[in-house]
Amino acid sequence: MSPKPFLQTTGNGDGTADRISHMYFIVGFLILYIAGIAIYRLYWHPLAAYPGPRLWSITRLPHAYYTLIGRLPYILTNLHEKYGPVIRIAPGELSYTSEDAWNDIYGRMQEGGSLVKDPKQFFAPPSGIHGIMTTPNLVDHARMRRNLSHAFSEKALREQEPIITKYFDKLITKLHETRGEPVDIVKMFNLVTFDVVGDLTFGESFNGLETSELHFWVADIFKFIKIGTITGLSLQFPPLDKILLFIASKSKAVREKEAQNRELITAKLMRRLNLSASRPDFLSQIQKTLNTPTGLNTNEAVETATTIIVGGSETTATLLSGALYYLCLSPSVLSKLTAEVRSAFTSESEINMVSVNSLDYMLAVLNETLRIFPPAPGSFPRIIPPQGSFVAGRFVPGNTVVAVNHWAASHQSSNFLRPFDFVPERWNGAPEYKDDKRKAAQPFSVGLRNCIGRTLAYAEMRVILARVLWGFDVELCEESKEWGKPMPIYVIYQKEPLMLRLRAVAR
Repeated sequence: MSPKPFLQTTGNGDGTADRISHMYFIVGFLILYIAGIAIYRLYWHPLAAYPGPRLWSITRLPHAYYTLIGRLPYILTNLHEKYGPVIRIAPGELSYTSEDAWNDIYGRMQEGGSLVKDPKQFFAPPSGIHGIMTTPNLVDHARMRRNLSHAFSEKALREQEPIITKYFDKLITKLHETRGEPVDIVKMFNLVTFDVVGDLTFGESFNGLETSELHFWVADIFKFIKIGTITGLSLQFPPLDKILLFIASKSKAVREKEAQNRELITAKLMRRLNLSASRPDFLSQIQKTLNTPTGLNTNEAVETATTIIVGGSETTATLLSGALYYLCLSPSVLSKLTAEVRSAFTSESEINMVSVNSLDYMLAVLNETLRIFPPAPGSFPRIIPPQGSFVAGRFVPGNTVVAVNHWAASHQSSNFLRPFDFVPERWNGAPEYKDDKRKAAQPFSVGLRNCIGRTLAYAEMRVILARVLWGFDVELCEESKEWGKPMPIYVIYQKEPLMLRLRAVAR
């Protein structure tokens, strides 16, 4: 008796059964392959011993989904509360919230050098040339930072103060013109901070305070950040990234918009660099060494200028908006800070970048706002070197992606007592909060890539907030009572208008 064939055909001999059998074989193989990968990642992967939700350990899809809808930092906060200060949030990625992780990931020089940026965090610029923020090359970053560091020093800030103050004056004038009617303070703070950083970068403002409207380039930047965050997810799912880039390259609208924005920033930059007169701004040193081996080339300067514009303005505007929102929700805190400001000065002209340093409670208010509403609430991934390294006291295998999530670290009950409460006193030595791990909140990051504009940011925040509270009684409008509820995050917050009434103080 002859054996039955492994694949039987149907009676009509058309091979349908063969095709169905092959299809079942392929589907079965794929199921076994996927199951094998899942089992490996759960039980035998080098990161298998780290806690975290199982599905996240198997695939990056949950991570990508919550990034896509702008809720990843909030989800990570919940996961860290459940699983602890280090969790596995993708097959090859760990998230941290502990104090010592900051220094191990971003600050300490590891064997073989500092941890490098994850190149899959950003699409490369169209020119292929990175600026100071996106370059993964530590040598290039150090060169760029050397050319900028003097412009962000305390000495430079004193020289820049007359330029900055004229925009603060314009802001206060604009606020007086509202005559107590509701005003979107988010927009007002964006106008002043973008005008300041525009002047300090290009030698000309964006004229936002003059027109009461955001310059189109500034408005486009907010859109591009969100789009860039979403499309950047494709870098984790090749060849989807190449498909998206191909589609974008064929889109006339995308090409024209990108060209328009690049031409604008390049034209502004070159006008500033071609000025013969010296001025105390961000490009003074770049101007001296442009296109030399120790300086930046033109493409690097363009990319770096864009970073400075966004990083030096939007984050400060966000912080100031958050500060006024939480102050309005905390009448006793608002009253205490207002009293400190109004008792420290006899006239508004006394409020400057030096005199505001005496406002101790204001510093506590700003530090608490930076904790509860960090302007850059996401993660900045780094890659463990091939030989592996220790992070937070535990060895991490090589090529693992690691990061501290700003929002999650600042809202962990293991780091802060009542982490969702706005309590400036925790920064002033209140005994109740003596066990807070304050170094877990690092809104300006740490190490070689920490925020170069920290000094400027604190100066702007202190002076603007002091002048607002000196000149106005502030009240939150009813429609903005829920403004601080978790808002979508795409690198920065997607903020709604924050409507306040600012009634001028009679003196």
